[in-house]
Amino acid sequence: MGYKVEEINQKEIWEDFSLNSSPNTFLQSWNWGEFNTALGRKIWRLGLFENEKLIGICLLIKYPSRFGNYLYTPRGPIISWKNWKEFDYLFEKIKEIAKEEKAIFIKADPLLPAGETEYSEFKKRKFLSAETFIQVEDAWLLPLDRSEEELLADMRKTTRYLIRAEEKQDVTIEQSNKNEDAKAFVDLLYATATRKGFVNHPKEYYLKQFEILGAEDQEKIFISKKSGKTQAMAIISFYGEGACYLHGASLPAEKGSSVGYLLQWEAIKEAKRRGCKYYNFWGVVKDKHFHPGHPWYGFSLFKRGFGGYKYSYLRAQDYPLSSKYYIYRAAEKARRLLRRVQYGYWED
Repeated sequence: MGYKVEEINQKEIWEDFSLNSSPNTFLQSWNWGEFNTALGRKIWRLGLFENEKLIGICLLIKYPSRFGNYLYTPRGPIISWKNWKEFDYLFEKIKEIAKEEKAIFIKADPLLPAGETEYSEFKKRKFLSAETFIQVEDAWLLPLDRSEEELLADMRKTTRYLIRAEEKQDVTIEQSNKNEDAKAFVDLLYATATRKGFVNHPKEYYLKQFEILGAEDQEKIFISKKSGKTQAMAIISFYGEGACYLHGASLPAEKGSSVGYLLQWEAIKEAKRRGCKYYNFWGVVKDKHFHPGHPWYGFSLFKRGFGGYKYSYLRAQDYPLSSKYYIYRAAEKARRLLRRVQYGYWED
């Protein structure tokens, strides 16, 4: 086969392939590369060609760590995965770049299921399953190939009731592409994190992301208001076949009322209007930890209540290039253990 790997510098070529691939993801979009560049990270947009035809893409990002730099392809590469020789050829180029950049390892977490075959193929290529994940491993997906009435009927009874209750309480949902609303969202997000004990990215991360993706209608801010007062906000990504609930923040619910149910329902309806195949609620707690004592139980129950199913992605795969990687790996394991001590749960 006449394979070759070249950098792609034309947005139209990249996006045409990305948007016509299935599955696809905003994390391999042109604008996600622009966002990472704006954060000061070095990126490569690699194209895999067979006899001059583009058959795969890979957004590659250089990340720092305390122990050395590494290269990461978020939810990539985007290839057919039916022929692993395509991945092998592309990965040779990635290794070349990694050595030039003195990276201590390469991390990939493609859009593949967590199946024995997939793990086996990476293991044969001397990858190790990562100690921790960057993208969610267990996502909650809602197919959108049914009518609104059918979607409502498939929801948890309590969820359906609370959507209707918010409508009766004159809760309104607004959509915004304004950067000033992004700033308001970040303020609310930080207040929510303080209240619930979450750790956020720096504020610039969210603002720059929305500035770049929002400018091309690939992200929207949904705002839930009651009597003119903001109760909850969420940033929803719309790209290709999927809409994703990326970030959410809210005030504590008033006694006898709920927050966020109508907002999610309006976001789901917007995803349907845009022709998305599914709505991705992002991460939920693993089934074995899904019990009221787990700190992630509440938001996992909230997401599950809208109907749909859990999809488990392949755990991120690391390809070591230096002995420093094993120091990094040990530190990641220690960090997980510390979280278990602090919060009483384990990620696996």
